[in-house]
Amino acid sequence: MNIAVSALAAPTQDSLDAWLNTPRLAKCGEFFTPSEPMWWPDRSTRRAINWQAAIACVPADWQRWLHAALAYRTAESAQNTIGGTSTILSRAAQVGLNPLNEYHLIDLRERFSMSEFSALASFMKFWQKCESLEQRPSQVLIDAYGTLPRKKRPRNDVVLRLDPEQGPFTQVEQDDLFKWAHEQFCHGNLDTERYLYLRLLMIYGQRGTQLRMMVFNDFIKTERGYQVRIFWAKQKGDDAGWREKSETFNLDEDLYNVVQAYRSIVLTRLEQEYPGRADWGKAIEHVPLFRRKLVQKGGDTKLVPVIVDLPDQNVLEQKPQAKFHITCGTTSLWLFQMESMPDFPISSRTHKSLKISKGHRFRHTLGTDLSNAGLDEWSIASAFMHSNTRTVRKYRAVSAELMKLIDEKMSDHLALVVRAFTGTIVTDRASAKNGDRVDRQIEDLAVCGADKTCHLDAPFTCYGCSKFQPLLDADHSAALERLERRRAQTIATDKTTGVLWDRAILACRKVILDCIALRESGKAGGSDA
Repeated sequence: MNIAVSALAAPTQDSLDAWLNTPRLAKCGEFFTPSEPMWWPDRSTRRAINWQAAIACVPADWQRWLHAALAYRTAESAQNTIGGTSTILSRAAQVGLNPLNEYHLIDLRERFSMSEFSALASFMKFWQKCESLEQRPSQVLIDAYGTLPRKKRPRNDVVLRLDPEQGPFTQVEQDDLFKWAHEQFCHGNLDTERYLYLRLLMIYGQRGTQLRMMVFNDFIKTERGYQVRIFWAKQKGDDAGWREKSETFNLDEDLYNVVQAYRSIVLTRLEQEYPGRADWGKAIEHVPLFRRKLVQKGGDTKLVPVIVDLPDQNVLEQKPQAKFHITCGTTSLWLFQMESMPDFPISSRTHKSLKISKGHRFRHTLGTDLSNAGLDEWSIASAFMHSNTRTVRKYRAVSAELMKLIDEKMSDHLALVVRAFTGTIVTDRASAKNGDRVDRQIEDLAVCGADKTCHLDAPFTCYGCSKFQPLLDADHSAALERLERRRAQTIATDKTTGVLWDRAILACRKVILDCIALRESGKAGGSDA
């Protein structure tokens, strides 16, 4: 389709209707006609843009110009962004709020969330600066949007409060999820496409939209090993656009082999289901790893094709096309369905199935793990594909306190799993090695079984030592409180060093649990932990 030259001209009061009836190019590279009832140029998204409901929020003499402003915005922003703006405008119309009325701004701010009001203000600023439109909001109104104090952000950050359903996974939860995914995949209960989506989320922690952009050609074998290409999201300026800017990350060889085997399967199905529609041996490079398969919802799901049946499949011989890629709604449904599958991991923090379909849990987990590993803010931002460190600072703030803030039951569970305590519990000093030596007594808590004096900070560093012999009836709970106080003091001055106390705390918890078990069982002799 070619754009008429007249469509490139700015609309006037007399030519606006004709301008709205002329096809225009959306950011995704597909055409749409502004006068059509719904806009859906990007078929890879799950919803169309309902501009008719949106323009009802302004007076009748302004509606056509708001209509044109939305059309202009669609050429510069993603369809989901415009869809969100349209929804905000239509919700304002439902309650009689006019975004062009300065006296309605406070009500608009209270009606919408911080992010929604900011999106509305951003669109109004765009409209005011769009010089191609004769009728625009006044600069006074835009200044009022800018100076209006925003709502105070609620202190409900899921990372900082380690939300058990939306915040970062613990290491135990990650291990359980990986084991489950591997077993279900090997037994044929989890298909390759969903397995790869889950594994890529777990490894790279990127946004779902970035994984949905992937094609088979993004998985690369080089002389230096295996790599994967991941494209940026939420970019502006020259880097804005679908699959415009990318970074490469190292890739595990086994995962690369799974992708290549899956590629062969997909290629075979393409040649069988759509013979002659494209040179599939060439087009497979640009075929999405996660593909859209049905033209519309409600189609026949009994015989799901390998890729959506669109007439121009041969365009994949040249480059990737967004319309062939899977939608957000489908991948969200995948994660939701996994939570209900047999033997799905149970969180010991909630005693329910792990939540993997809420928020950006995998992203939060990556940030916390990288911070725990000692990486600086710029390194974490680089792994997140962020251009600055502003949004990654919370991971530095929370990671050192992870063990302290999770609930007591989870701490006890970790104490059992980590095996931080490797010493031997004894019933009395007489049964302990070096029990008769005064210089080997550790307060009223234990006996040191080492042959040489270590001069470390007893008893704080002793619980994690294999030579440590805690007394069965000693008050190890009091020692635990002292350990946690010492750790808190260290964190106050050095969060990174404070993490080093975690293992001693876990070891002390294990001693407490083992002593309770021994006393209840009535055992009288020494016991290996």
